[in-house]
Amino acid sequence: MARGETWPIARPASERRLAFVVAFAFLIVGSLWVLFTDVLLYAVTHDRAVIARFETAKGWTFVGLTALLLFAITMRAATQLTRATRTTSAVLDSIGDGVLLLGSDRTIAHANPAAVRMLQAENRDALRGMGAPEFSRRYQVSYPDGHLVPPDQFVSQRVFDEDGPIRYKALLYPRKDTELVISCTAAAVRSANGGPADVVVSVMHDITATERMDRLRDELFTGTAHALKTPISVIKSASQVLSAGAPPDLLKSTTLIERQCVRIERLVENLLALSRIRSGTLQLHPACVELGPIIEDVVNQARRISNTHNVLFRQAADVRIRADRERLVMMLRNVTDAAARASRPGRPVTVRLDRRGDEAEIAVAFYPDSAHHSAETSQSDYEFDDLGVGRYVTATIVEAHGGTLTEEADDTATTIRIRLPLLVESPS
Repeated sequence: MARGETWPIARPASERRLAFVVAFAFLIVGSLWVLFTDVLLYAVTHDRAVIARFETAKGWTFVGLTALLLFAITMRAATQLTRATRTTSAVLDSIGDGVLLLGSDRTIAHANPAAVRMLQAENRDALRGMGAPEFSRRYQVSYPDGHLVPPDQFVSQRVFDEDGPIRYKALLYPRKDTELVISCTAAAVRSANGGPADVVVSVMHDITATERMDRLRDELFTGTAHALKTPISVIKSASQVLSAGAPPDLLKSTTLIERQCVRIERLVENLLALSRIRSGTLQLHPACVELGPIIEDVVNQARRISNTHNVLFRQAADVRIRADRERLVMMLRNVTDAAARASRPGRPVTVRLDRRGDEAEIAVAFYPDSAHHSAETSQSDYEFDDLGVGRYVTATIVEAHGGTLTEEADDTATTIRIRLPLLVESPS
């Protein structure tokens, strides 16, 4: 909106009351002026010609005073309005994010300098009056997956009919060779609750650099994971060959190598899963599975690679769920490994499967080691740090299966609980 223009807004009750007081005071003063001057005039003379001349002069005097009063009031109000408009415009111009204001006709009424620079427009006039269809053709607005955003699905258009604020991430192309990634938020300003939108404020935050760094980080995760796969497999295979008929001292070393190779392999799997999660390509292939045998296999594997903990499995009920077996195994391995690494050496890690209402509960209990980070234990197996990747991947997989992940602790033990919805059997 150009400077000097104002938005149509409803007067608050206090402003209406002030206007009424001013009008009422003017009515009283005008009435007293007419009454007082008439009484004074008729007290001085009864000559009709003189009275007529004084009546005319009195009327013009009243008109002149009224005009001066209206000029003063209007000038004061216009000055305050102009000052408020300039302040608002200055505030909008000082915002670092791009701001577009849309009028009731759903076209751009005002663009701050940041928006002009962001959209690489010649000036504000090049954007003013532009509607959603023209904006879509000019900037090829699309979702992060590359699909074009229909003009009526722009957040700046949806908030005219929906409650806001509404936000999304979108790609814009100010030039053919320039990609702009924005986080856009739009909200409507309404004169009355439930009424039509008078103005829509659309704020565009440039996240191109952040998205580029995130993309490079995801590519690094994926590339690193794939690059580690082959050498780790070679090292593990060579260690297994050396283990065949090896003396006890060498067998201890090869066993340690194989155990660490397994951990690196699992970290690689988590890195690949993390990359897919961040790119939105992590897919689940659910099927009906018996949870007990899967947990038992994971526990047996954990027992074989751990030399400081006895990993136990207790099954209190037969449980069937609908889940992706591969992702389920990854989740269980992460939780069991995390419990073993954090547990006190020599104390058991217990995995228990039970039924809680319409949910399956997997409880992993362990005894935390208070000296987990001490110098004496710095070389132990549970020093291994997965950078939090395993925890994030586990929580994401649980959530994707419609479950919950919680952790509770008392003075001695800590329990990680995973709850997953039971399979609803079809009636026969």
